[in-house]
Amino acid sequence: MDVDWARTERGIREFDPLVVRDYQQRGLGHVRIRVADDATEQHLLHLRKIVEACEQYGVIPIISYQADEFKSDPTKTNEAKVVAWWDTVSRYFASTHPELGFDIIYEPGEKLNHDQQALNRLYEKVVRDIHHTDPQRMVFIAPRQRATPEDLVNLKWPSQSNGHVLAEWHIFPWGPVKVGNKYPWTTGTVAEKNAIRNRINVALRWQQKTGHVSWVGGWSAGATLKNPVQPSQIAFATFMACGLQQAHIPYALNIDNLFYDGEEGAWRPATAALLQAMIKPDCPPAEAKTPGKTKAHHH
Repeated sequence: MDVDWARTERGIREFDPLVVRDYQQRGLGHVRIRVADDATEQHLLHLRKIVEACEQYGVIPIISYQADEFKSDPTKTNEAKVVAWWDTVSRYFASTHPELGFDIIYEPGEKLNHDQQALNRLYEKVVRDIHHTDPQRMVFIAPRQRATPEDLVNLKWPSQSNGHVLAEWHIFPWGPVKVGNKYPWTTGTVAEKNAIRNRINVALRWQQKTGHVSWVGGWSAGATLKNPVQPSQIAFATFMACGLQQAHIPYALNIDNLFYDGEEGAWRPATAALLQAMIKPDCPPAEAKTPGKTKAHHH
């Protein structure tokens, strides 16, 4: 689950270690902790509190840095700021909390969409620094265009990866919302399903070719609490979750406050069915076995 426990004032204020226990009991194995602020001592202490709670309840924490200045203006100065941020954070955690992962840039977009070189150069430096402090630390790197799977091929793998770097990509971070007056998912037509399948296959082919591993850093089947959950959202969530699970690609869900009420310290009943479809979907058997699809039937 993507969480705002260290990003918004409200998220920071409402964070309670028992939330992590609730997540673990609900079947969530990891949280992606988004951070936008400077690595001040106050923020680092708060992050440690979250990481310790995750360790206590057996949930993997992943710190994900927004790096907004670098995204909007990938200059050497802003690159140096990101390198310094991660240097501070990696030294702060040093070799403690072996399960903790570092996600270098949350969804690289904006100006970085036109500057994959700047992104690759940053990854090279940050990964080298992190692994200098802790060679075993898990690090996540994402391609441009908000981490599109088609751009995985343009990632230059960091030379100091030590076998501890994973790639991250995205697909519908906010569920099927209108793109240029078109919905990428209406009723789950053959074409819509194939479009999703094709994107998962792009990532799978890249994994097979490179030997690297990837995960989906966040996807959602709904963007708002205002409307009741629709059957089409459940259908989409089920298809997406089944596709990723059958491909053995782990994923995070977007976003915590859609499913969990931090103030109440409880799961929201209104989105419970959607959450269930995203975590433990009711999947059809693998499609290869569908009768009528085999070559023998074409006489």
